[in-house]
Amino acid sequence: MAYENNHRKFAVIVNRSHPVNVIMNAVAHAAFGLAHKATTDGRALTYTNQATGFDARISEFPFIVLETHNSGQLAGLLQRARADEGVSYNVFTTSMIGPSADAQIGATAKASPESLDYVLVLLFGDRERVDPLTKKFSLFKG
Repeated sequence: MAYENNHRKFAVIVNRSHPVNVIMNAVAHAAFGLAHKATTDGRALTYTNQATGFDARISEFPFIVLETHNSGQLAGLLQRARADEGVSYNVFTTSMIGPSADAQIGATAKASPESLDYVLVLLFGDRERVDPLTKKFSLFKG
């Protein structure tokens, strides 16, 4: 059964050369950040369960996880995404891992393009804009 609400989508492309715990941390931070960075129209639907009383907010749109083994491919993807005003993006690099937020911000600001080690690039937009950017990446195999 195909999911019907797929005219817009999230796609995160992760660098498999990093440990899974680093990737999962980066995905959480980047997704949270993208929700606050741009107007994404990534509608959050409310899911509740009467028996347990839980209340969850989940995106209406698909969230696809893809992979690469190459930080350079993610740097190239970022450049292409930045050129498309119809695609919102966020990134996570290893410079964003450190002893404090101030240290992370400073390390990221001072990093040269060649020294940035991308953990992931997260995209959101209309399917017809996101798909061409992500077509050469394969599904994340965990």
